[in-house]
Amino acid sequence: MNIRVRPFRETDAAAVSVIQFESFKSYLGDLMEIKEPRPAEYWLKHARSLTPEGITETFVAEDDNGEVLGFVTVGISLLRRLGSLVRIGVLPRCAHAGIGSQLFEAADKFWRAHNARKVCTCVSSINPRAYAFYQKHGFHREGILKDHFFPGVDEYQLAIFY
Repeated sequence: MNIRVRPFRETDAAAVSVIQFESFKSYLGDLMEIKEPRPAEYWLKHARSLTPEGITETFVAEDDNGEVLGFVTVGISLLRRLGSLVRIGVLPRCAHAGIGSQLFEAADKFWRAHNARKVCTCVSSINPRAYAFYQKHGFHREGILKDHFFPGVDEYQLAIFY
């Protein structure tokens, strides 16, 4: 399967919404606060932005047939040169196919193109696969947010320096 990573298009909104829902549901289970994917309009509002202070961009991974299989949303604060990995998701049926790594490569190019000095993200302590993914791509744990999004579930603060 050939995968191509490209910038988000408005026509990707519904697919990205489903991918976020399914990928988050795969590790959150009953902790998921929403019971179905968000409306496509959510992604039309949150996939990208450009302000004097910063940029947010979403990239998608699609197969040869044009099916969107994963996405990553990244940001950069231009004043601080502080990047963020906002969220990343791959359809669970496509896990371990290298799609997340290809999305991370696009994110890395984005941060480097905007001269990031540091990139931050966080990962749930109940998502060991994602934690291993971030470590594989150079992130290190900087701290722990106790009971952050859910009672009894910690979030690991992660960062990579350029």
